[in-house]
Amino acid sequence: MITISVDDQIKVAEEISKMMKEIDPSGTHTPFSDPNEAIGYAKKNHPDVAWLDIEMPAISGLELSMEIKKVSPLTNIVFVTGHERMAYKSFQYHPSGFILKPATIEALKRELENLRNPVEFNNDKLIKVQCFGNFEAFDKNGHPIKFKRSKSKEMFAYLIDRRGALCSVGELCGALFEDREEDKSLKKQIRVFLYSLRDDLTKIGASDVIIKGWNAYGVDCSKLDCDYLKFLEGDTKSINSFMGEYMIQYSWAEMTLGELIMKPSSFNDF
Repeated sequence: MITISVDDQIKVAEEISKMMKEIDPSGTHTPFSDPNEAIGYAKKNHPDVAWLDIEMPAISGLELSMEIKKVSPLTNIVFVTGHERMAYKSFQYHPSGFILKPATIEALKRELENLRNPVEFNNDKLIKVQCFGNFEAFDKNGHPIKFKRSKSKEMFAYLIDRRGALCSVGELCGALFEDREEDKSLKKQIRVFLYSLRDDLTKIGASDVIIKGWNAYGVDCSKLDCDYLKFLEGDTKSINSFMGEYMIQYSWAEMTLGELIMKPSSFNDF
């Protein structure tokens, strides 16, 4: 595991890193007092967890969290502060967690057990997918997949939402272009997005994630490490990572969101 701790009081950051070394002796745990140095480190090393003091003079932990997310989207942000009143404001930035100073090993362990993006990564999976919050997809090394077309990314999200079910070109037209009538021109566009999507995935060695049927397409869910799919399987960490947001940039995802907020006892009805 790779973690960083950032506090303008370096001894506080060092103490958190020291406790992390007790929890995870084989990991790399680095303290910082300079937020800019922490951002540079995050860009190169993609830490699993960033423990951030909220109130710092140069840049607040809230602002710092946004900068770290830009260079390392999968990093779990846990805010650390001496003021409980900052809890509500901090959660507007969608962190993984929040702890009060002085930090303890017990508090660190509790947050590590409930990370928004679980640290472990299954090597047999070709793509890591984040559906909770904004939809994002990453290669096996944790790097964001570059989609040449935004509609190809949305199509990938929709196919994942369908959990492996084959979707016809007509269904894809209706989902991605709700305000347009299906015609030959639109179907042609859908196929262009499909070819572009397959090309994007081929570049990261994951072309076989897309399944082609008779004029229909789907995804091979067994090749995805996906918070949404693991949630449906009853995975505790994935359930804990769900904060009531699902693919928030896509309007068609609202129906699934309604299903996700049902009681856990209803999982088997999916």
